[in-house]
Amino acid sequence: MNREIYEKNMEALKNKFPMWAEKLASVKRKKRNFDVLAENSYFGNTILKVNDNGKILYLNGKYAPDEVGANWIKKNELKDYTPIVIIGISNAVHIKKIIDCAPKTCNILIYEPSFELFRREMEEVDLAFLFKKDIPVGIIVDELNDIEIQDYFDLFISYDNMVLLKTYLSGNYKKLFPEKVEEFVKKLRKHVFDIEVSWNTQVRYTNVTATNLFKNFPYLCEGYGVQELKNILPKDFPVIIVSAGPSLNKNIQDLKLAKGKACIIATDTAMKPLLNAGIIPDLFVIVDGLKPGKLFEHKDISKTAMVTMTQVSVEPMELHKGKKFFYYSGSKMEDEILYELSRAKNKDCTLPNIPTGGSVANTAYSLGINMGSEIIILIGQDLALTGNKTHADGTFQDKMEEIDVKNSDYFEVDAVGGGKVLTRSDFKLYLDWFETRIKEWKNITTIDATEGGALIHGSKVMTLKSAIKKYCKKEFNVKWHIDHSKKLFDGENKEIAVKFIEGIPKKLNEVEKKAKEGLRYYEKLESMGKKSNINDNQVLKLYKRIKKINHYMEQDYMAETVIDSLKGMEYSLRPLVYQTQDTMKDEFSYISEQGKAMMYGVAIGAGEIKKIEEETIGAYVKKLQEREKGKEK
Repeated sequence: MNREIYEKNMEALKNKFPMWAEKLASVKRKKRNFDVLAENSYFGNTILKVNDNGKILYLNGKYAPDEVGANWIKKNELKDYTPIVIIGISNAVHIKKIIDCAPKTCNILIYEPSFELFRREMEEVDLAFLFKKDIPVGIIVDELNDIEIQDYFDLFISYDNMVLLKTYLSGNYKKLFPEKVEEFVKKLRKHVFDIEVSWNTQVRYTNVTATNLFKNFPYLCEGYGVQELKNILPKDFPVIIVSAGPSLNKNIQDLKLAKGKACIIATDTAMKPLLNAGIIPDLFVIVDGLKPGKLFEHKDISKTAMVTMTQVSVEPMELHKGKKFFYYSGSKMEDEILYELSRAKNKDCTLPNIPTGGSVANTAYSLGINMGSEIIILIGQDLALTGNKTHADGTFQDKMEEIDVKNSDYFEVDAVGGGKVLTRSDFKLYLDWFETRIKEWKNITTIDATEGGALIHGSKVMTLKSAIKKYCKKEFNVKWHIDHSKKLFDGENKEIAVKFIEGIPKKLNEVEKKAKEGLRYYEKLESMGKKSNINDNQVLKLYKRIKKINHYMEQDYMAETVIDSLKGMEYSLRPLVYQTQDTMKDEFSYISEQGKAMMYGVAIGAGEIKKIEEETIGAYVKKLQEREKGKEK
């Protein structure tokens, strides 16, 4: 035992998990069927090896364990809000590497399938960094807290981020703990499957994102970029973010005092209560791809400019007839058309990415700062079940029903005004995001004038009337700046959009053709794997063709657009944790099975999107062409 490391680890563990430290110190060692030994690698790292009945198994590599984690990171793109599941602590070098390289918004869940191995890791490996209170890491250790596995899954992996899920299986853990690892992976797969239970056919995997993108694309061609709004506000001119929490009903009328003296930005769900109260916001924000149209069925909805993206719900876009300002959606098709526009204008016309913590209120907050204000006032931002309700009256229903809070989905957080209030995991994520941004953006003054709900630590708490009296002191015509914004595709640049859209059917046909070609290659690989004698040259030649097809699928904007619509299928048809196959034939079978499933899905998806294209952007171009013919006559 390395006494110095052990004491350091135990001290850190006591601060975060005192019950764990007590159990580690008090529970007698079990008689194991394996011994854990420590040694130094050639590069000076501590490495662990297991003597399993005379067989030496190195955990996470023998010579350069730090390279194992580095190689995994190279192969796996870690985006914002990616949930990362790591099986096996081992020498923790890979965990440090992942924490250092992953965006700070990523949540990392670590599973150690052996209490006794964890004890030895505490004795030999510096793990103190894992027990820091501010680190975004969840830890599950067998016999310590393994009953919390599902709770961690529920907290870390949701519908919104499951397509980003990445998994890391530490070396030789499957051999040492086959049953534990298999059971954990089964639970992980089941969790993802349960989220997607309604997606049970391949055609249905062409998801709502693709439909929204193609139906909303004409609005992009007629719309504005949020860069038109950048820094239009004086620094001392406040922005009021109006959310639809239950407390909004308390102070909504007070907002009338701020009209003309603050930029009022509403979240989508708050629009009907505001309009019914006679308040016309300057802007409203929508981020949801499934937001119901009934929230926007109001005669005055088009009087407020919308801040949106191409992948939001179609109904709100259709109901709203006013100006639409677009921010970056991550769509490759969107990237391509704006790249063409940038070349034509000889300047960057790509859309800005607005930082978000997953909620529309987070996005609205970032938008207000992007517009130049350094004073942000929040109202209706309960982030809790105020009065056992999730939203204000007049949003989804005229009178919102009270929620039964007796089940385990709800827990307590600090409340505005003292005491505690119930919240749920998604609200807590949004709350954490606000608190993190407030710490980071030190020049921004954030006032929480919600008058109820969860306390946002770091904000200044006051009533809305007091906030308006203190900060809303001068007039500024926000509407004038919005009205004088320039369209993305203005004047002669409209032709760029038309030509681009005209070429989409051809691109979809190309993707479908390539996918069918790739399907044939994988079928041929499958046939090769069944033969008793495998010709290496033939295999190499076939692999090169498959690699070329895969490269096309990764680089072509339309192929990526189709694949983005198949994320659900990817996680249903492909194992979440990569397993090395025992024989070459097994590997051929595995590769061909996954490749065939994906190529078939791409071919199906391209065909489905062609139908959507004809009904949406294809119809849009025909209307434009007919309009031009009418002008000529």
